[in-house]
Amino acid sequence: MIFRVAAWLDSTKDLTSLQLPGTTANPSIGSRLHVFAVSLLPANGLGVSLDVQLARSTNSWFEGTNKTQIYEATINSVGTDWIVANQSVTLTIESDGVNTVQPGYIKRLRPGDQARVQIGVVNADGVAQGSTGTATLVISGDGLPNSTYGFNATFGIPTYEATYESIYAHESPPWYQNAKYGIFIHWGVYAVPGWGNTGSNESYAEWYWWDMNEGPSTSVETYQYNLATYGENHTYDDFIANFSASAFDPKEWVDLFDDAGAKYFVQVSKHHDGYAIFDLPSNVTQRTSVALPPYRNLLQELFDAAAQYQPQLHRATYYSLPEWFHPDYASLGFASWPGGNATNPYTNVTLPYTGYVHVDDYVSDLILPEMQALATMGTEILWCDIGGPNMTAEFASAWFNSAAQQGKQVLINNRCGTPGDFDTPEYATYGSVQTRKWESNMGMDPFSYGYNRATPEDEYILPERIVTVLMDIISKNGNFLLDVGPQENGTIIAIEQQNLRAAGVWIKSHSEAIFNTTYWTVTPEEGDYVRFTQTPDAFYITALSAPNSTLTVNSPVPYISGDQVTVVGGNLSGTVVPSQLLANGSLQLNVSDAVKNADEYAWVFKIAYDSEM
Repeated sequence: MIFRVAAWLDSTKDLTSLQLPGTTANPSIGSRLHVFAVSLLPANGLGVSLDVQLARSTNSWFEGTNKTQIYEATINSVGTDWIVANQSVTLTIESDGVNTVQPGYIKRLRPGDQARVQIGVVNADGVAQGSTGTATLVISGDGLPNSTYGFNATFGIPTYEATYESIYAHESPPWYQNAKYGIFIHWGVYAVPGWGNTGSNESYAEWYWWDMNEGPSTSVETYQYNLATYGENHTYDDFIANFSASAFDPKEWVDLFDDAGAKYFVQVSKHHDGYAIFDLPSNVTQRTSVALPPYRNLLQELFDAAAQYQPQLHRATYYSLPEWFHPDYASLGFASWPGGNATNPYTNVTLPYTGYVHVDDYVSDLILPEMQALATMGTEILWCDIGGPNMTAEFASAWFNSAAQQGKQVLINNRCGTPGDFDTPEYATYGSVQTRKWESNMGMDPFSYGYNRATPEDEYILPERIVTVLMDIISKNGNFLLDVGPQENGTIIAIEQQNLRAAGVWIKSHSEAIFNTTYWTVTPEEGDYVRFTQTPDAFYITALSAPNSTLTVNSPVPYISGDQVTVVGGNLSGTVVPSQLLANGSLQLNVSDAVKNADEYAWVFKIAYDSEM
């Protein structure tokens, strides 16, 4: 009898502080496991037996194809024998609505394990995109009786409508699922003062204006810092004139992101201070880097540099829906985003909002056209923040449809006022696999996303931690979005560049265990320092610290006696590591000093699914 537990972890409760893997969870954050089903899967006698848990059509297509739609099947091995490569287990779809053009396959599956398999289909002649009907999953293989599973399906990519239900049906596309690692960039007027409290009451430097306006009674002490440094008559908007971007070289930026091993970047286009670093119609706002200093479309320059010099990098934007002190947001304001003009916290004088243009409806006349401008510029992720009143369904439906017409797959996060396509824990990670896609974001500065001159250089995240946090996150179906905070002139400080590039050497050397992988359904990890990833062709074991002479893995990894385990990455990549199954079924790897000394940060070992096994 095989037990399978279906459960979900409350994402607001099961967050672990982003320390090195193995540290304890934040004691102020609890955890809650919600078990909603326990399945007893019968072991159907001797031999191979497969059970279809789910088959479904998706709204995504394989990248680099002419919209070859992805159908996905979840298969459980409920027999007593393994699936191995020479059985040529193949999955296809039969239907009057679609034809299979890219079969799926299973090269190895041990009893009790699960495979998630993707099959590529195209619509049959005369079948309209988005129409519905029935389809049949067919599983065949040498020595395996054909089995089928019927289900209702959508044929082709549907047209999205401006409704919650339609937008909710959208999902993260393959490029994002496979990208794993991105760079976040917080750069704006807040980089001019570039300060946040790094003591026991840490504060994000990009929140400088809000923290200053909170007055002297708060623990972050930005009010006191600003008074001592600039005086009582210097206001936040006075910093705009000093936001020079004088050293900003967008080519240097995108080359750095590539050196870091990242596959995408997310540039802050407008933070809560309302200052946008891209061009907008003059009847929407003139609080932009085009209408005000430095009189440049900085976001467009960055996008253009990526397209020219690093075209493989996916380009994305962060966007704050509310603005702290936009006069026309006052009727919608809440909590830390009240709207209405700011006051000088020292003199209590009401302040003008530089670049302000009156709009009748903040949501339809400002949020919507700003989102549309970012879509027109070619953003591939709209990484929203805060939510609140919105027209996200109207925006996203039109954007998804227009992008699809151009052969592009785009997505939104969960902070646009809708559930979005992925979740976004901040300076935190999950303790277990989340079947819904997620992305953890944190700064290289442990205290701030924006540049903070108060942060000591030795506090910045080290290459080792970049690597180990990345491997921890991807083992649980997450992406890692790591932030840099450039100075006001556009300089990314040396320590951030140095540590990104050092981690990037490791990431590129071990790329096959990172990119285009997925999580293991049995477990993402074993203890504090072992993580697992896999592809249809191989299984990867990552040790997050230097292994001893013997590395014993007790989890039921898909290793068969006779397999050769090889080193991935480092100076001895491809070296065979002696391996054996112990009497209790554990896998033991014998790691020589030479292998251990040939790598750093983390050590990766590969079980390849030999076609002759």
